[in-house]
Amino acid sequence: MELNLGSLSNNRVVWYDQDFEVPSSYYENTSIIALRDMHVKGSIRIDSLAMLNVDLTVSGIMVLPDSVTTEPIDYPFTSKIVEEYDLNDEKFLEYYQKKQNILDIMKILWENIVMEVPMRFTAIKDAHLFGDGWSLNREENKNDNIDPRLAKLTDLLDRKE
Repeated sequence: MELNLGSLSNNRVVWYDQDFEVPSSYYENTSIIALRDMHVKGSIRIDSLAMLNVDLTVSGIMVLPDSVTTEPIDYPFTSKIVEEYDLNDEKFLEYYQKKQNILDIMKILWENIVMEVPMRFTAIKDAHLFGDGWSLNREENKNDNIDPRLAKLTDLLDRKE
């Protein structure tokens, strides 16, 4: 998604309300498996002080590996982007191609999408791990099997009660 800043200075405000796709090259080295149903809504404007004001809302669905089972699961998200860039700042030059007077909005959107990736996310409710954390039971672990070497000890403890 690119924006010609020449058209922005003529209109002073550009409004967005559209679906978009994030190229897979953006997330190939991240924990994100896929991005679906991406939508951006909001405005970008240049004010009288030569500041670029970005006010966008990005929403969509991230497909992430489950933190427990590593199966792909959907994670819906919404990110509000309210930023102000100085057109003469070095950080702004990362997004801006000066020779062509074009602003790459995808880089701004991507920075904020990455901020929404959770550290851990699982769809499993009431999961019980047992052992050394390697086994997963979806029901509570009830261990009725007593080690035969300790069976006499439990009998002894039961007698004292």
